[in-house]
Amino acid sequence: MRNAIFFSAMCLALAWSPEGGAQDWDDWDDYDAYVPERKGVEFALNFGVYQGHHKAANEFFSGISGAFYELTDPTANLMTIEERLGVNNVNSLVWSQIMSSIGLEAGEFEYIEYPIYSDALRLYGMRYTPGTLMGLQTLLFFNPESAFVLHIDAINGLKSEGAWNMVTNEIVQGAGSENRRTYGIFSEEDRFQLSLGYRTAAYIVDEASWTFEIGGTMLATQLKRNYVRIMNQNYQLLAAPIGNGQFTNPTSSLTSTGFGFYAAVGAELFFEEGGNLMLTARVSRDRVIMGTYEDNLIQGALYLTWVIPPQLGDFVRASF
Repeated sequence: MRNAIFFSAMCLALAWSPEGGAQDWDDWDDYDAYVPERKGVEFALNFGVYQGHHKAANEFFSGISGAFYELTDPTANLMTIEERLGVNNVNSLVWSQIMSSIGLEAGEFEYIEYPIYSDALRLYGMRYTPGTLMGLQTLLFFNPESAFVLHIDAINGLKSEGAWNMVTNEIVQGAGSENRRTYGIFSEEDRFQLSLGYRTAAYIVDEASWTFEIGGTMLATQLKRNYVRIMNQNYQLLAAPIGNGQFTNPTSSLTSTGFGFYAAVGAELFFEEGGNLMLTARVSRDRVIMGTYEDNLIQGALYLTWVIPPQLGDFVRASF
């Protein structure tokens, strides 16, 4: 929370600072375009890709995390692979079905190897795949160079995947005393990011400029799925046993919110008709919270922004 307050204060200070180094827009009096008149509210749409930090996936979705972390839903648990499959339960119907489907006999199973993980060595057995980012920008311009900007971005279906091994002592021709069957482990979550920042621009030519942003963020993370797959059958780890081999899924949204800050750099191109286009690279340091897991992590995003042209109507752009 202190990060968000600090950067909001910084944005205010920057926005109202003296503009002695700003470009003299009086020189643009004879330039027939909206750029020298750019003042007021504009709206824009973001489309891009988002990359989460792999550490969060390894800490929370690796299949062993249920031994260290809990969910915020009292009706469900974050289960380990052993708990979910019933490896240590002689009466487990799930484990009996799995043993039968993969052709294991009693006594042949030894133990489970989880996805390899070492944050110090940057070894991540669970890895996020890039997610799709879509959002809306609202920009309040004081002049063509300076503006406050509000981002509302959604990252739907952010997924991670990895592999784990079931170690057995079954006799396999040409193999050693221990044999490994490899299976997949997967996760899915949705993220919602709200950002408030200050933006400035450095014009390269009349039709293009560099853009720079800095500000505070709020990141909400909603857990959707965490499961292992064995022989085309999925076993959900975000669950709680209710007896007779049955499990119940969480009943709440499993959403947690943290605060952080971001910085971004981009390029904007101006067109006489059709609005402007911006290509932006962004890095944020967010407080990622999933269940009882919390950590400050670096995330990245690359997105293309279409600035809605003022000609669409007065409701799109209002001058102050």
